[in-house]
Amino acid sequence: MKKIAIIPMLFALILTATPVQAAEKTTMFVHLKTSLKHDDAQICVAYNVIWAALKEGMAVNVLVDSDGINTFKTGLLSDTDSIQGYKIPENLRTSIARQLNVPSGDVPKTYGDYLILLHKEGAQFYVNKGFLIVAGIAPEPDKDMGKLADYVKKIFKPVTFKEMLELRKNADFDYTY
Repeated sequence: MKKIAIIPMLFALILTATPVQAAEKTTMFVHLKTSLKHDDAQICVAYNVIWAALKEGMAVNVLVDSDGINTFKTGLLSDTDSIQGYKIPENLRTSIARQLNVPSGDVPKTYGDYLILLHKEGAQFYVNKGFLIVAGIAPEPDKDMGKLADYVKKIFKPVTFKEMLELRKNADFDYTY
């Protein structure tokens, strides 16, 4: 009878002696600083790496900074940005589907849709508040994101210089595009 009582006690001791810790996610920081106008390859590659990281279960923080923000700025006579309708080449869509093991129909057809997908998949997007002010894009970014496309305003969060440093400092690794 004593042997039967000892077994549950040993089991309880083992459970309490070994703390169960939640596995921490690896965090990737992406510094997106080059505009579509100056080099479309950089932003395109960044989106692919972001999605691959999300598929691997990583947390992804993206800082849109300096000239990169111009990609998401609306024009004088238009409420769309440069990337919203920018098509992803069909051969690249096929390659993304194959590499990320997703149905080709799940790969967005435009980079605007890709940005929306990345956000829905969990990527967090931030924008340099100081640059928005200096460039005249959004003189008061905490109140109004100014000349940024409406869909981007729902995704991007303006951050201070100190918050930008924290994002990079708290990442396990980073990429700059």
